[in-house]
Amino acid sequence: MFKKNFKFIIKVMLIHVITYTVCGIIFSMLFKYQSSLVNTEHMRDMNNIIVQLAPVFQIFRGLLFGLILLLIQNSVLGKPYSFLKIWFVIIVIGIFNTPATSPFSIEELIYYKSSALAWNLEFGGLLEILIQTFLFSFCVSKLVKPTSSSKNSSNKSCN
Repeated sequence: MFKKNFKFIIKVMLIHVITYTVCGIIFSMLFKYQSSLVNTEHMRDMNNIIVQLAPVFQIFRGLLFGLILLLIQNSVLGKPYSFLKIWFVIIVIGIFNTPATSPFSIEELIYYKSSALAWNLEFGGLLEILIQTFLFSFCVSKLVKPTSSSKNSSNKSCN
């Protein structure tokens, strides 16, 4: 069981790192993030070493996604519209309803004044996070199978 769970978590992590990196590259070029960051006080320049190492940090985030999805896999994976269910959970808990004052969250709306952040960073960032999480959810639902066989045994009892 440990081996199956480990493989599950690693697959989820890889899907996250790949979708995060690909979407980050595409959207940073499409919306020209670097040119807008020159006038932004609170964000690091894209040439900063920490920003360039972002995909490495995503390994840890991907492992956390894998652990969480491992806990709820039987209620989501293999079910109709599983990718939309995963995406909805990520959007609600991870973006709009996060307890932190993160970009696009309800908390940001409450506690932060409107910023002079360039439109391409605002719009591009939201579009990027929605598309990346959608691709992540879709790929996980199609490429990662539940680790337990309880799904199969419950289907047998319904027949």
